[in-house]
Amino acid sequence: MRQLIRQREVVADDWRYPGQAGEGREVLTLAALRAAVEAGTAPSSGVGVWLEPADEVEALAPLLSRVALVVLHFPKNGEGRGFTQAQLLRQRYRFGGELRAAGNIKRDYLFFLARCGFDAFDLDPAENLQAALDCFGTFTVAYQSGSDRGMSLRRGVRGQLSEARASGR
Repeated sequence: MRQLIRQREVVADDWRYPGQAGEGREVLTLAALRAAVEAGTAPSSGVGVWLEPADEVEALAPLLSRVALVVLHFPKNGEGRGFTQAQLLRQRYRFGGELRAAGNIKRDYLFFLARCGFDAFDLDPAENLQAALDCFGTFTVAYQSGSDRGMSLRRGVRGQLSEARASGR
């Protein structure tokens, strides 16, 4: 069974991604979810949905009341559209379910992904999940606003941090 980081803990995953065989609840592609809704066969709640970088979050918005998990796929290094998708889901559409980053995710990205609203991380298999947990504490101050679910950050204001460093605070 796949291991991932959820709510700052390493846990076993209880979902199956599209095209994977085995046990666990099935995560549907956006197209499959929309087809199931049109056919009247989609569950009314507890659905998992998989979004690719080119998928429009706006197309998922009317279905979010059914969704418990959104997996945003990062297929390659340098693919950043998932950051924007996460921000839209958390801030514009107020999605409160699990938001997971999956794919080519390196531990160096965890802090920044969490700032965008991700609360679960399916890292590249080469990454050590226990070592990756330390990355959430990489920074303690943030200048930009963010979702910051589960983060304990101070807000920095230009000049105040320099003064605090100079005075030893």
